Amino acid sequence: MAHVKRGRIWRVIRNSPGIQIGIYFLAFAMLIALYTYIFHLFYPLLENKSITWASALMFVVQSMTTVGYGEILPFNNDLTMLLSIQIIISGVIMIFVVIPLLLAPFLTTLLAPTPPRKTPHILSGHTVVMGYDELTRSVIESLTISEHDIVIIEQDKAIALEIATHYRKRAYVIWGDYTDTSTWAAAHIDKAQNVVICKDERQTASIVLGIREMVKGKIISVVDKLSFERYLRYAGADYVLSPKHATGRILARHAVLNPSGDAEPDIPGLGRININLEHTAEQELRLINIPVVFGCRAAFKSISELQLFERFGIIVPFLWKAGKFIPEPSRDIVVDNTTSLFLFGRAESIVNAIREEFNSDGCADAFAVIAGFGDVGAGAYQELKASGVSCIVVDSKQQAVEQVVGNAEDETVLKRALIEEARFCVVALNDDDLNIFTTLMARNLNPLIRILARANEPATVEKLYRAGADYVALLPMIGGQTIARIILAKTATILLELPNSDLVILKHANKTYSKPLKWFTRKTGVRIIGIESQSRSIIAPEAEEIILEGDALIAVGNTEQLKKFIHLV
Repeated sequence: MAHVKRGRIWRVIRNSPGIQIGIYFLAFAMLIALYTYIFHLFYPLLENKSITWASALMFVVQSMTTVGYGEILPFNNDLTMLLSIQIIISGVIMIFVVIPLLLAPFLTTLLAPTPPRKTPHILSGHTVVMGYDELTRSVIESLTISEHDIVIIEQDKAIALEIATHYRKRAYVIWGDYTDTSTWAAAHIDKAQNVVICKDERQTASIVLGIREMVKGKIISVVDKLSFERYLRYAGADYVLSPKHATGRILARHAVLNPSGDAEPDIPGLGRININLEHTAEQELRLINIPVVFGCRAAFKSISELQLFERFGIIVPFLWKAGKFIPEPSRDIVVDNTTSLFLFGRAESIVNAIREEFNSDGCADAFAVIAGFGDVGAGAYQELKASGVSCIVVDSKQQAVEQVVGNAEDETVLKRALIEEARFCVVALNDDDLNIFTTLMARNLNPLIRILARANEPATVEKLYRAGADYVALLPMIGGQTIARIILAKTATILLELPNSDLVILKHANKTYSKPLKWFTRKTGVRIIGIESQSRSIIAPEAEEIILEGDALIAVGNTEQLKKFIHLV
């Protein structure tokens, strides 16, 4: 028992820098006291002079700290000198050897910069984000178009310190436990307008249950699997978003147009980028991505030859071609099966243009190979099947769909999935390196195939395009867009975040302005592509157009330009 007790005490001492320093100073004080006693005892005997306790203590301290002596010198006895040398050596060892070894690590830790534990002042109406990753970064970038306050809670000290330095002008950062009530209080979560939770489903459920009663705003939870939605909503989440599921649907919609046009109605702005071909009387302005497929009338025509504005009153503000995003396409660009157009105009006009020029009926006999059947692959599968496209899934695990079991980066497996005959390939694996290699193989085996790929990291996007992908969906950016749409709903509606970091937003004018449209574009740098109100819809408005109260303005620009625009309008 005594041995165990001694071992426990030793572990406590070894693991506690504070105790070690306390022991050091105690030993140092005892050594000074010992030398003071010895010097006070032997100095009168050796030097034939009396000395007070205070003078003896002064001499010992001066010797150990090597700061010199006063009137006590010179010494007449060599033994006194030897005693003095012993005191000096002891002092040098204690101060210049022990202190660096013992105190330096402790002082380094003590003086190291520490992330904030709370905001510098009370906040209200802000957004609290729990957890930091690429998705969080995308949310923050989107929110910078407004004056919205953001608080990021990060549990990892090193990450918290890094993002506190990076976002010191754009967001507040708090280092603390996600489930700790003191952390919530430090973030003023009870006064927050939105709380975004980007953690795993189980931890998210625990956090939601803890904060639900104190949060008056919206709780937005981000999950990997949409199957957890009903549990988190029951726990108290207002929104449950799955970026993976949304990414799969977006990948599919860059292959063919889904005629159902189903969008999540409670996400602001999503209705503006989807369309339903069954309804032709809608006048609302839409921004719709249309892939150019084999067999449609538009294939191999220039934008000028299509005469979309002259015939339908719609424009092409930007497009994808052969894996390259073109923000302001010229009219002489020829569209082909490597092209996706963004059509902007009234819903009715876009439907008519799709039916006449981009008819998706030609896809009835087409089929797609889906590499990977996780949440992204399953989302793409559902969307493609809804569009009448047959699918063959390649996955290492057996699934309840038409499938070739195996690894997608295996050439033999891809050939068994008929990749050489497929019109589309959705690359939706969890690993970016595997996605790149699978894309290379698919492009090599079928040069004419349309490849839609998923990326988890921003650095992977360019590599996938170089590997042969026609379109790459960056998963964190898609999730960030959706969250930003919810948070900024009362300020502006985000329609799209473009690959060149520009945003497309819809902003309502609060009053009628006397200045023409060109004044706003000159002051802010934004490009206004449309104006909509109950009484009018204008596509590509003229520079002299006047903004009226209640007008919805569709503008394109970077975050700084849009921030100025929102402030003016």
